[in-house]
Amino acid sequence: MRLSGEQAPSIAARLFRPAHREPAPAGPPTFGCFVDRAGQNLDHGYLVLFPAGGSFTGEATAELWPHGAPVVLAELVSAAIEAGARPAEPGEFTYRALRNGRLDLARAEAVRDLVAARTLFQARVAFAQAEGAVAERLAPLRESLEEWIARAEAAVEFVDESETHLPPAAFRAAIDRALALCRELLEGFRTGRVVRDGATLAIVGRPNAGKSSLFNRLLARERAIVTEIEGTTRDTLEESIDLDGIPARLVDTAGLRDRADRIELEGVRRARQAREEADLVLLVLDGSHEADPEDLAAATEAAEADPRTVVVVNKCDLELAAGRDLPHPRALRVSAKSGAGIAELKAELRGRLTGGAVVEDPIITDARHARALERTVGSLEGAVRANDAGLTEELVLEDLRQAIHELGTITGEFDAEQLYDRIFSKFCIGK
Repeated sequence: MRLSGEQAPSIAARLFRPAHREPAPAGPPTFGCFVDRAGQNLDHGYLVLFPAGGSFTGEATAELWPHGAPVVLAELVSAAIEAGARPAEPGEFTYRALRNGRLDLARAEAVRDLVAARTLFQARVAFAQAEGAVAERLAPLRESLEEWIARAEAAVEFVDESETHLPPAAFRAAIDRALALCRELLEGFRTGRVVRDGATLAIVGRPNAGKSSLFNRLLARERAIVTEIEGTTRDTLEESIDLDGIPARLVDTAGLRDRADRIELEGVRRARQAREEADLVLLVLDGSHEADPEDLAAATEAAEADPRTVVVVNKCDLELAAGRDLPHPRALRVSAKSGAGIAELKAELRGRLTGGAVVEDPIITDARHARALERTVGSLEGAVRANDAGLTEELVLEDLRQAIHELGTITGEFDAEQLYDRIFSKFCIGK
């Protein structure tokens, strides 16, 4: 349990009895007993005190380390409130760290993403951002813009001084470099969005193509009911999987066919809706018999017309399927029954979602950051147009100042109070 604020040490002292020595700020953890509101011993544990300026929040802080029984923690919280504390608001500790200069806004948002991480890879990316990776990536861009804004302002202010002359070619080249870096960061946002928010994969195809079997194989457990009866799956079924660090929502759907009863038709409607909304579509074909020419034509058309479509030929473990030609050059053979080809399918799905990018580098994963970069690009493009049109440096400067302002909103230099409130409302309680 964490207490932060001027009274944190004194409130913690009322909840703790040291066994040997008195606890001290910046000292080692002190062993002793935690006590309830009546002063009765509750549990053994440690008290750690942090001085102002030396804690996560930047304020005087006390951390209580009992064994973790919920009833003990609940009593300690109640005792702390009775002694003058109050429950933290969502994200309040991180918010105080931001306000006290311990974090910038991008790092604070990364703390939220780290808490919410569903895969180890997500956690690694969020941790890198919590350590300042976004600000570090933006620093050269900010420094370059600040330098050229200062030089342009000097050229405007001291127009008659030769040493303040602004070299046009170098000025334009600096703006072009800033634009290129912003666009490079934005280009990585497609991958970053998938890393942070995950993706949706819809499994579609004719009845009895093995969609539910493939769904179970990708999950590595029997989740969907599988029978030889057509139309067993009548509704969408959803589960989460981890594609080597990329979180994905896998959706099993009803078989697509025209002749069906009313209930099955609703399942087909939902299958088509899932297909429309998915980031990737796994179109499953039954490789155990000769495919209908119309099905093959439809599969080829879908794969070529829609880059989201991955054609999967199932039941490749059967002898009849092994020798047949693939319906499309990029189609993949798999066996939901034996697991053959599943590793290759997962690699293909991950590659499609990330664009084959190296996602270990610090990347833009937050949509708010991406929007700020888009506005930065717009301002820099305005500066290019003004410069190329031969307009005065004052007009070019206005666009450059706006560009650096938009960059500042990512790390929080120029954000308004309501933006802070909106961002921190999404934090969990106690972080």
